[in-house]
Amino acid sequence: MNGQPPMLLPALAALLSVTALWAIKLGRDPLHSIARLGFHVGLFAYFIAMPLIYPERIEPGITESVHRTVGWMLVITLVGFETGYHSKNLLWRRSQAMQSRLELEGRNRRILGALLCAGLFAWFMTAVDYSIAARVSVWDILFSMRGRFDGATLSPLTQLGQWSYLLAGGLYLATAVSFLFVTSRSRLALPMTMACWAILLLCATLGFLSGSRALFLYCFAPLALAVWVVLSKIQFSKALRVALVVLAASVLVATWTFMSAIRAGDTPDYETAWENVKPVETARGAFDIYSSSAQIVEYFPDQIDYEYGRSLIPLALGWVPRSVWHDKPYPFSIYANVIRGETLEDRQASIAVGLPGEGYGNFGLVGALIWGALMGLACRFADDYLRKLHHEDSLRLYLGATICIWAAMIVRGGVPEMFYMGLQVSLFPLMLAAVLRTMRRRSHGFARKIWSSAGLRPGGAVYHEN
Repeated sequence: MNGQPPMLLPALAALLSVTALWAIKLGRDPLHSIARLGFHVGLFAYFIAMPLIYPERIEPGITESVHRTVGWMLVITLVGFETGYHSKNLLWRRSQAMQSRLELEGRNRRILGALLCAGLFAWFMTAVDYSIAARVSVWDILFSMRGRFDGATLSPLTQLGQWSYLLAGGLYLATAVSFLFVTSRSRLALPMTMACWAILLLCATLGFLSGSRALFLYCFAPLALAVWVVLSKIQFSKALRVALVVLAASVLVATWTFMSAIRAGDTPDYETAWENVKPVETARGAFDIYSSSAQIVEYFPDQIDYEYGRSLIPLALGWVPRSVWHDKPYPFSIYANVIRGETLEDRQASIAVGLPGEGYGNFGLVGALIWGALMGLACRFADDYLRKLHHEDSLRLYLGATICIWAAMIVRGGVPEMFYMGLQVSLFPLMLAAVLRTMRRRSHGFARKIWSSAGLRPGGAVYHEN
């Protein structure tokens, strides 16, 4: 690979991706196609950028035939995605957009405040439950960053069990409500304002302390967006806006790199952690999914038989506890560990092979087409859902950022793992959107009764019963 020009097929995939992004017409309303944007950004960041920009960083042992197959896999995944994305409305009719907006005043504010407190309480109970089961303090749990503490119980059995997955999402409910409050046009009391900003900062901090780069993106985005929305209400010059974006990106990259260096140690050692920071190696480990997919191409089907759709089982039934279903198939990413000589019991971590790689491991290049089409269909459902929300709804912006990251992370894979991580982050905010929709309907239904009793229509027209 050294000294060679960019490979033709990844370059073709990049051209197709740029063409599709240009067709989105982001200037009109980026949130109309935010899930589609997340897919293309993820595909470029994790599959196309390395062979095009840093071909010498790609695994040197990959043969030309494997490179060619991976290139076609990327192109076919793109074609499948766009086909699935555009075919959705041929099968399902798109509902009309929701035009009402909810004012966060009075009773509505009290309901949202109660949801905020309930979300924080649910999340904190999962942390306490896990600390009791692991026989360590809550602080040790929060600051472990995937590391292990002396005396901690291995594989602790919590009292909440599978409910922990659901209740831990209460943090994102509290964060979503806080985001609504600080970005709304309604005036908040100073203590409430400070509490909401503290929750946004807490979510970002816990994302960092989780040691998960994907989870950190989910948790950092609400804080960054809230700051951007508040500052956008102030008249800034274009140069200052650009400087703020660059600053936020720099903070994100530096934090991401530092977290990658210090996570998963025996105990967190923040004093000497900077000695372990290796930006180039960190970037390669985070973004070079191309090489992992190349290993899948090399081993399937010559040494490992195709899955023939079996890898969809953990995606569809991953919520079923393994204690109930002992023989439940493991996610497809386990094959990447096996190829590298690791076992299920003794492995460093799940190795991402990406959406195209998982599709190939099921049906070859046809699988890449199918997995791309399924992803396109899912992204179109997500984009159509966001189109139904009012354009001034702050939660629409929150969910748009979350869905964009979710799509990019699923492209990176493993698909079931990233799907359920994004589901945990999004589930309560999506339920909050349903609550807000109900509150809107009740609010506007009450307003219509007032107008009707006065013999008027909204807008001042006289209303007469037939």
